Amino acid sequence: MAQDVLGSAIDAYFLNSDDTPIRVFINKNEEPEMYPSVFFRSYKNMLKYEKISLRECKGRVLDLGCGAGCHALYLQKKGVEITAVEISKKSAKVAAARGVEKVINEDWRNLSLKNFDTVLVLMNGMGLAESPAELKLMFKKLKSFLSKNGSILIDSTDVTYAKADWPLLDSEYFGKVQFELKYKGKTQCFPWLFVDFETALKTAKSVKLNVEVLEKARNGHFLLRLSKMS
Repeated sequence: MAQDVLGSAIDAYFLNSDDTPIRVFINKNEEPEMYPSVFFRSYKNMLKYEKISLRECKGRVLDLGCGAGCHALYLQKKGVEITAVEISKKSAKVAAARGVEKVINEDWRNLSLKNFDTVLVLMNGMGLAESPAELKLMFKKLKSFLSKNGSILIDSTDVTYAKADWPLLDSEYFGKVQFELKYKGKTQCFPWLFVDFETALKTAKSVKLNVEVLEKARNGHFLLRLSKMS
């Protein structure tokens, strides 16, 4: 990751309480700014779906894309055994410095982990897959991390509403977008995936995962629990 914009912003906030906002562009369309402090939010300031997810965590937990560790730290304080994974080197270091006991700095694609009772993939977690085809591979991979009765808590947002604002950069699937982050002269570009509800259900079933809807909001956001079919 050449320009680790998120990691740099998280690091600056951790070290100096520097909350300089990150400018966000999706398919070249400017979106609301993102403040680094959001990655340090307390349980009280988390969204409803996050609180539902944390309440539903059972047994050994794997937190994928942990950022600065706000979810992992909350669970750890509750006595939960947690392994946190973060691709950003700087963010992973901050999470560890804040007290997350086990942090792995790695891409989810390279992990070979087993026997987790809960796999937590929040903040539009399905976006860690970069295309609809890779979403299927991702669900298979997450399934391989599970214990016999384990489950995956994962969310996404149906962004059909944004068709009027976002230029279509990829004809394969509307939710396949290009993110661009700008912060203090640094720019980071990466693909991301916003998955619609029906595609998420269909993909989960194609890899033999049961689907339970834990929350479905009016803004298109939804939270699912996926578990192995018996």
